Amino acid sequence: MAYLLPHFEHDVFVSFSHGDPRGTGNTPLKKWTFELLHELEDHILAIDPEFVDVVIWRDEKLDPTLHLTPELKAKVKSSGILFIVMSPHYLKSRWCSDELNWFREQIQDRAQDPERVFIIRALRTDASEWPDFLRDERGFAPIGFSFHNPQNDTPYRWAGSRENDDEYLKCLGTLRTTLTKRLRELRDRAQKRAEIRVTPRRTAGGMQRIFLYARTEDAPLRQEVHRLLFQDGITPISSPISPGKELADWTRESKIRIEAAKRCDALALVRSEEDENFVDTLLDIGLSERETIKSARGFPLPCAVLDQSGEELPIDVSGWGIERFDLRNDHWRGDFRQWLDKAEAQPARQ
Repeated sequence: MAYLLPHFEHDVFVSFSHGDPRGTGNTPLKKWTFELLHELEDHILAIDPEFVDVVIWRDEKLDPTLHLTPELKAKVKSSGILFIVMSPHYLKSRWCSDELNWFREQIQDRAQDPERVFIIRALRTDASEWPDFLRDERGFAPIGFSFHNPQNDTPYRWAGSRENDDEYLKCLGTLRTTLTKRLRELRDRAQKRAEIRVTPRRTAGGMQRIFLYARTEDAPLRQEVHRLLFQDGITPISSPISPGKELADWTRESKIRIEAAKRCDALALVRSEEDENFVDTLLDIGLSERETIKSARGFPLPCAVLDQSGEELPIDVSGWGIERFDLRNDHWRGDFRQWLDKAEAQPARQ
């Protein structure tokens, strides 16, 4: 999960250099950076429960400045905030040459939402060597968050030193406060933009619209249900069924479902046969995604299971407001239509 879902896949992407030109492994700069990030997360979680889902993404084995792979580029683009841990090695890293134009676009894109780029000054650098897009119109580098003594070449707590512990904790506190404030502002702006983009739930012809979801194995039944519902004056919409197994694939599909379903009158989950894996569908879509949709809409999204299995659902969903319709029942279409009309009227009464 992430605090900024469904607007962003990750809350923060950390761009940094390990400071390891010889490839020896766990360098002091890498160790210092990860200790800072771990401690930042700990402080955020300990102080404010609102941010229990916050995700600060970094790969502890990979130095992203050596080569920004397509996967890493996708993660940068899908992150709300970009952390740059500034150091001399960072300025000499590969992104400053091979990836410069692409990286420039990411910085400029974030300019639409003020202060979505955080500069963590780990080591002293010459600001005149910074890329132009990291400086203001006068050519000055931003103050950022300075974790080093201007008179010293190493950051606070370098190699476990506690000599400047007070300064380190003060900077950490400022970073935590600023980050959580910015995340909250970014989420609120994204939600407002999403609300503006939400179109009327009814189609141009006045037909009710439902989001019809089915797993890959239930695709044939989904097509038949789609045909029958359309005959009854209901417009089903669906996202493409993908066999992708990677977490990134599921996250992207989830975001598409959420954006589409929140514009509908109801959500319907198709089940063709008894399968214990349907529990995942109920929990992930019938519960978790509906909670996200509820936050965006301001009221719950009615949910039904269109079930041909002849078996009861594997878990009790009565407390979640999920209705089951047995597709073997000759009257299921009429019952479903009555339920949909009643469910659509609920928000108006509320």
